Amino acid sequence: MSGKNDFNFKYGAHLSLGSPDYIEELIGRCGLSAVQIFISNPRSFNPVFSQKSLDNLNGLKNRHDIFLCVHMPYVANLASTDESLRLKSVEHIISALNSASELGAAYYVAHPGSGPYEKLADSFGKIIENTKNCRTELLLENTEGSGNKLFGIEEQMSDFIGRFGVKAGICWDTAHAHGAGIDTLGLSETLRGAIKLIHLNDSRVDFASHKDRHDGFSSGTIGQKIIGRIIKLFKNKAPFIIEREGYDATFADLEFIRSELSKK
Repeated sequence: MSGKNDFNFKYGAHLSLGSPDYIEELIGRCGLSAVQIFISNPRSFNPVFSQKSLDNLNGLKNRHDIFLCVHMPYVANLASTDESLRLKSVEHIISALNSASELGAAYYVAHPGSGPYEKLADSFGKIIENTKNCRTELLLENTEGSGNKLFGIEEQMSDFIGRFGVKAGICWDTAHAHGAGIDTLGLSETLRGAIKLIHLNDSRVDFASHKDRHDGFSSGTIGQKIIGRIIKLFKNKAPFIIEREGYDATFADLEFIRSELSKK
């Protein structure tokens, strides 16, 4: 069966630009049309994006219609009570949003952080104020709600959307929602309407466990039936990005998405 993407829905995976042949194979075999990348070291604030990665990205964009997203480094914390870390996180994301915009990325995905809700709101306001001319939209990702992590409660996210309006775009991770005890199929109209990107991941932990462990659609605790219903619900609203390790796992889940999207 051809891997050609014969529909307009965007779907893909978080991948490394250091392996362009791998990405080309996924495009050819299962119609991958969206890519999420890091543009800095994911474990530090170092803004390292090599010339090789840039060349590989430009090559892919010249050959294919690729929907590009960027993910923030894990060290950033927009809600930290450590003001030095919080402001450093704000400055990094402002700079990264501008870099992502130059690369042609549609979205920049950031974690809301761990700490007081008002700290996040202040950080978000600063970022929005300083990126008014940026073409890349900042999305905040829901979490599994462990510890002091924000956005593990639906009401909190709805309040944030009410405060910031259309600027409050959401990246919805289905595995995180499962861990937080939130039913993705039963979201409020307010929250569902703010979702711009889906991290379509299954989970290897129980519902409401407040743990974050990704798994494949064929073996996870959410299951293919529910994943299929999520695809149907959001297929005309938001691109899908999976976050798996290894070619076989990535290919299997992308094939499942393509199969579900082809259904009438």
